[in-house]
Amino acid sequence: MATLKEIADLAGVSSATVSRVLNQDPSLSVTRETRQRVLDTAKELGYRTVQQRYQRNPSPEATDGSKQQDSAEKRIGIAQMFETAQLLEDIYYMVLKNVLDEVCFERHWSTVMLFRNEQGHFVKNDDLPLDGIVAIGRFTPGEIDDFHVYTDNVVFLDSSPDEEKYCSIVPNYHLAVRQVLNCFWAHGYERVAYLGSVYTYGGKKELSMDPRFYYYKNSLLERGCYDADLVIDCEMNPRSGYAATKEYLECGKKFPDAIFAASDAVAPGLLKVLREYQIQIPEDVGVITFNNTSLSKLSEPSLSSVEVFLRESADAAALCLELLWQKKIHPKQIIISCKLEERNSVKDR
Repeated sequence: MATLKEIADLAGVSSATVSRVLNQDPSLSVTRETRQRVLDTAKELGYRTVQQRYQRNPSPEATDGSKQQDSAEKRIGIAQMFETAQLLEDIYYMVLKNVLDEVCFERHWSTVMLFRNEQGHFVKNDDLPLDGIVAIGRFTPGEIDDFHVYTDNVVFLDSSPDEEKYCSIVPNYHLAVRQVLNCFWAHGYERVAYLGSVYTYGGKKELSMDPRFYYYKNSLLERGCYDADLVIDCEMNPRSGYAATKEYLECGKKFPDAIFAASDAVAPGLLKVLREYQIQIPEDVGVITFNNTSLSKLSEPSLSSVEVFLRESADAAALCLELLWQKKIHPKQIIISCKLEERNSVKDR
């Protein structure tokens, strides 16, 4: 069967667009010609849409009367914590969804976007059943209840609302922060500031201490050098990152040796302020971010950043779904390792 990339290359669009066209994502804005070109290309390469699959084999009854369900017929709902406008500000979740699409596509599973209706409930745009749901990000108890309307096979990606009930896949935040601080200290940076949210949404979308800040604070406390004046609290977006950094610089506090930006999403705001104040990276301040998206890779200078292994995370979510279908799993939390990618934003002092 064709892959997303093969269809995308021939149709002249992105893999994400192919996935959204094939799965009839109602929020996708493309021309009718582009949509038809994707469908025609997919047909030429032998891809069957989910409706064609159900027309071909609408019943799970095998010819011998036993129950069966081919893995090619699996339909996976995908729910996003953020709406489209928010995804454009924090592309990590957008990229994670695209990687999950690819992982499902390779397994011959169809992905179906769940979206919030006017009442805030998660719904889908067809009446066909779902075999599982992967929920990306953090969700309220009410939103989680919405998922169970469609299936009890729910896996959480990048959050863990209930370790006794659900399978979840999360980054190793402790390792990530340790890598960041050890890198700064190895290069001679001592006064390391934290830029990001001190409190973020927890697994059930209730405010709790962000794990990146938690491990930052406790690591510095153990070292005997935690300083509350080095905490630049802001929302995880460019505008808030800009405003909080600017306010910090204007209040006259001693400038830090280095800054740990808890998300790539705040990096554009941070860089804008540093340029306005003619503060050079890495000569005047070292910077390391978290997520290692294109925002850090393509910045000027390119920023050292913690890589969160998205493919491994998506593979783990798929594995959990397979185990749920086999009824061979007790709820588990899978912690995915991280790796610091060093670039041009730190140097020996």
